[in-house]
Formats: sequence, structure tokens, C-alpha cells
Amino acid sequence: MKKPTIKTENDIMPEQPEIIKHECKEDEYKQAYLRALADYKNLEHRMNNERQRMHDTVKKNVIMELLPVLDNMDQASIFTSDPGLAMVSTSFMQALNNLGVSEISLEGQEFDPERAEAVEAVVGKEDNKIIKVVQKAYQLNGQLLRHGKVVVSKSK
Repeated sequence: MKKPTIKTENDIMPEQPEIIKHECKEDEYKQAYLRALADYKNLEHRMNNERQRMHDTVKKNVIMELLPVLDNMDQASIFTSDPGLAMVSTSFMQALNNLGVSEISLEGQEFDPERAEAVEAVVGKEDNKIIKVVQKAYQLNGQLLRHGKVVVSKSK
């Protein structure tokens, strides 16, 4: 018969350095995974921001191309009272409003070079008041899209 052996601590617990080595590797892999995941999320966030910026730029460029058409319809409505033209002009402006475009009211306001460009100055009662809008100013989602062209009064 075999003589029973007494188990020592080394027999019960495997080599401690080996376990520690595997745990360290596990932590390294976990940290590398978390860094890679964070990098991916940052990249995804940057790409979404870039995509939105490009979308906004294209939208702004298309709207800038359409504003002269609206100006032409406004000019045409001065010379004719065609209900069809008024309907098209109104629906066109409504479509631009749906995109975030709105007209900036300038007439009667104090002249502000941030929102308007003075194309003429005439003698008037008050100084620096806009008395006529030659070309309307527009904003896109609260940011200036196009300066207005205005006639400004100057006192004597």
C-alpha cells in the first residue's frame, strides 16, 4: 500500500507567479480593448460631426443659389399682380422657412453693418436709419446667411 502523502500549500495552490502573469495579461487585454472602444467611439463622434458640417455647408450653398430666384420673384411681383406668381412666391418662401431660412426685417431699423450693406445714403430726418431695402437679408437657423442691401438716411 501506498503511504498517504501530506499535501503542502504548493500542492493546493498552483504556482502564484503563473496566475499573476495571466491576470496581468488579462488586464492588458482589457485595457487595450477599452482604449480601442474609446477610440472607435471618438472616431464615430468625429465622423458624425463632419457629416453634419458637410450637410450644413451643402444646404447653405443650395439656399444661396436659390435666394436670387426669390429676389426675382419679389421684383416681378412689383410689376404685376398675378395671383399665380404670388402663390409660387409664397410657397417658395414657405419651403425655405421649412429649411430654417427666415427674412431679417431691416426697414425702419438702425443701420447695422453686421446685417446690412449700405448702397446709398440720402438726406433724411434721422441719422443712420434704414429707409429702404434694396435686397433682403436672410438668416439660416439664426445665423446670418446674406447681408441686406439698404438705403440709409443721413441727417444734414
